[in-house]
Amino acid sequence: MYDHYVAVDGSQNTMAIARMTGAANKIAVTEVPTNIKNLQIYLSQLKGKKILTVEESTPSQWLYTELRSCVDEMIVCDPYRNHLLSEGAKNDRIDASKLVQLLRGGLLKPV
Repeated sequence: MYDHYVAVDGSQNTMAIARMTGAANKIAVTEVPTNIKNLQIYLSQLKGKKILTVEESTPSQWLYTELRSCVDEMIVCDPYRNHLLSEGAKNDRIDASKLVQLLRGGLLKPV
């Protein structure tokens, strides 16, 4: 349904951007300094239909406001329902990778 599935997980200093395409199972993860303008540019450079997800958190409303116009759909998801994220090692790269898999599989619960 979408050409690009994107998940962002981050902290105050850095963020991990995980992306999958509709055609491939490969996950590309990029870690960059937290900067909303760079994230907007990244999203605008992706051609085709895009869906983005972030977990509900303190900055999620701000992220929604800033990024909604850059994608076709945006889901702020419930972190307590993402059981896959609680298993195994945890860091921004791993969490973003798992989150994009859940997004592509249609397994996220919006808040």
